[in-house]
Amino acid sequence: MGYLIDTCVLIDHLTGRLSPDAGAWLEQVVASGSAATSVIVYHELLYGARTEKARAAVEKLLKAWEMLPVDRRVAGRAAEIRRDQAAKGRTLGMSDCLIAATAELRNLKVVASNVKDFPTVETVLPEKIATIGL
Repeated sequence: MGYLIDTCVLIDHLTGRLSPDAGAWLEQVVASGSAATSVIVYHELLYGARTEKARAAVEKLLKAWEMLPVDRRVAGRAAEIRRDQAAKGRTLGMSDCLIAATAELRNLKVVASNVKDFPTVETVLPEKIATIGL
């Protein structure tokens, strides 16, 4: 099983807030081809990158990454997740549902700080990622 890296982890990596062990793990899984991210994460990172320097850092970081698309199947599953969670009284954002659906359909674990936003998929906290193997 591989990993889908969420926005918060990449922000922490870009801003130096990710622990050295977690940063080393992240570089290792990316190099091994076991990590990917979503076009949704790419969008969120670029949206938050307010300067040209920040946008260049995002582009440099993600240059070699596999960028998983949102297609009809992902969109449909995301809608099901969002609807099912709403019926349980949980409000999830569209972006997180699209990321969760992408991970689910590709059998990936989501690496995220905000695991509560991904109740339907297996998640790993950044502070735990350095302790798990590839």
